[in-house]
Amino acid sequence: MFFSLVLLPLLAIFFIYKKAVGKRDYDPKLLDNLSDEAAQNYVKNTAPLSDVDSRYKYIRLKEKATPSAKSIEIGSTEDKKIDGPSGKIPLRIYTPEQDGPYEIILYFHGGGFVTGGLQSHDAIARKLVQTTGARVVAVDYRLAPENPFPAAIEDAYAALLWAASHNTSLRNKEDAVIVAGDSTGGNIAAVVAQLAKAKNGPKISRQILLYPATDIFSRDASVLYPSMDEFADGYVLTKESLDKYFKLYMQNAVDRKYDPLVAPIRSKNLAGLPKAFVATAEYDPLRDQGEAYAKKIKGRISPSICKTTRWSYTWFP
Repeated sequence: MFFSLVLLPLLAIFFIYKKAVGKRDYDPKLLDNLSDEAAQNYVKNTAPLSDVDSRYKYIRLKEKATPSAKSIEIGSTEDKKIDGPSGKIPLRIYTPEQDGPYEIILYFHGGGFVTGGLQSHDAIARKLVQTTGARVVAVDYRLAPENPFPAAIEDAYAALLWAASHNTSLRNKEDAVIVAGDSTGGNIAAVVAQLAKAKNGPKISRQILLYPATDIFSRDASVLYPSMDEFADGYVLTKESLDKYFKLYMQNAVDRKYDPLVAPIRSKNLAGLPKAFVATAEYDPLRDQGEAYAKKIKGRISPSICKTTRWSYTWFP
């Protein structure tokens, strides 16, 4: 039933607009719902999300442009904090209306490792609960530039350890969890799956990778992935934005940019990974690397199932 997540493009992290005769398209109805003039101009001009200040522009726009979280009905939510490698890690636990036990999805939000959080992706997590019937644990991992690589990965793995050690309180119906994420959150989910395999646990049953970043996403990635140039401009998520995000994320570890903890597609041992659902977006600079990862792991995962799909929506969400 997890492959029914094709509904999730309506809730994707970035709003990707298709080019039309060199002009950026936007939905006038969307703009009508934005009372903040600055936010409207932001959409029209597709200002790149590349500096620290844009984190707050992004969160504001995201909250206004996505459906109200309260309109996506679920059973309950609970905010809590767990111990992490460098302080507390905030979590938000989303529970379905029906009684458990449940499958458990550990969800990592996107945002280039610089933006996003529990609030900006609240609606996505709720929709994931509605679509799958699973209990979702969203992880508010540390962000760059204050906390560059490997902070996000460390927090994510710590959250996996916590979830695995709380099967009873989470009412987990399995002895494993599902990892999921969108965009750079998909990167985290893929990396955590590889880490768990390398460390012989905790057990992960499935991966849900939504338009994931699976390799370096600096500007030189276009050598390998034509979509980086094909959709370099005219979209909210631009090649320039990705390049700056990547530099912020890797500012203290440039020499490790090809490490599989950064670029999971570069792992030399992809055998034995959990089965995966990989979705890519038609008009996305990251499209080709997501599809390349799906192709690379297909036939090597255990069991040998890797379902892929490409969404061709003009914009998200």
